[in-house]
Amino acid sequence: MHAETFLTRREMVAAALFLSGSLRAAETPKFFSPEDFAALQSFTEILIPTDDTPGAREAKCAHFIDFVSQASDEATQTRWRQAMQELRDAGFHAATPERHLEIVSQMDQSASFAYRLIKQQNAFAFYTSREGTIQTLDYKGNTYNVTFPACTHPEHQVV
Repeated sequence: MHAETFLTRREMVAAALFLSGSLRAAETPKFFSPEDFAALQSFTEILIPTDDTPGAREAKCAHFIDFVSQASDEATQTRWRQAMQELRDAGFHAATPERHLEIVSQMDQSASFAYRLIKQQNAFAFYTSREGTIQTLDYKGNTYNVTFPACTHPEHQVV
């Protein structure tokens, strides 16, 4: 069993620089091999697909994970290598896109280490990106409500 993965101060600074635009996602991965990066990108897109709002591809979640991983400590990099090995062992790298869905579903049901790590970091990458925060959640910034509308759900009206 692996301990929960938390970002260190160094990783948070790297993430902040990345998100502020000081650093841009490279087209070629810095930490992952091209094969692992392609698998990671496919996995992240299954977890947060594009629909009427942007998904993991538009938010460049795999690029962000790659960027943070290459700046991480050895223990974090080892966890990512283990996760990629788990994906290879599951046949994800060589599978068809249709089979990818099945593998991700199986990994979810078994609470696999790779699934949990990728899901956690993908969610962080997406919901701290412009696509996740502004375009998907419709975040307006630090604004205030002139009025605070009451909840209109009938079950919340009962005292």
